[in-house]
Amino acid sequence: MLGRNGRGTVDHYKVHGRVDVQVGTLSKAIGALGGYVCGSKDLIDFSLSSRSAVFVFDVASAVRGRHMHCRLRGAGERARADGQTLANTRFFKKELGLLGFNIGGISTPPSETPITPIIIGDGRLTMEFSRELFNEGVFTPGIAFPTVAEGKARLRTIMTATHTQNQMSKALEVLKRVGTRMGIIK
Repeated sequence: MLGRNGRGTVDHYKVHGRVDVQVGTLSKAIGALGGYVCGSKDLIDFSLSSRSAVFVFDVASAVRGRHMHCRLRGAGERARADGQTLANTRFFKKELGLLGFNIGGISTPPSETPITPIIIGDGRLTMEFSRELFNEGVFTPGIAFPTVAEGKARLRTIMTATHTQNQMSKALEVLKRVGTRMGIIK
């Protein structure tokens, strides 16, 4: 979503040549598995290959990731051109905030990406909230420890260009109703 032709945050913030390490996922827009780390040969050889307890080299995932990246090249620019994904994201974030949900606000300026957290804190309550929303027709996955820090459990929402105003409004109504019933918002 960010940067020219979806090239990412380095391109978006125009910090080319000033970033030593780049990491990313292959499991979101790319639709493959795993992730990647880019850096100098010394970084990769020393820090990751020989020192990382979780280092796994998976040629199949790398090939799938490269294939999907080539297919999606320019998709970020197309999404930006029509502006619908970002317009839907801005609308949804604003409405979630107006309802009283904690959507982070950690970064300055606020994130422009379509993934928006609803931070609950308590892991058990977060997962229960996720189940209740699902039962009412809104798929909002819960994420708790150890994926996020203890006390930082959250739901993950994401807007796309294909979400309609009616769908977003219905989701917001369900979030408000269930969130109020469970004491998450007032």
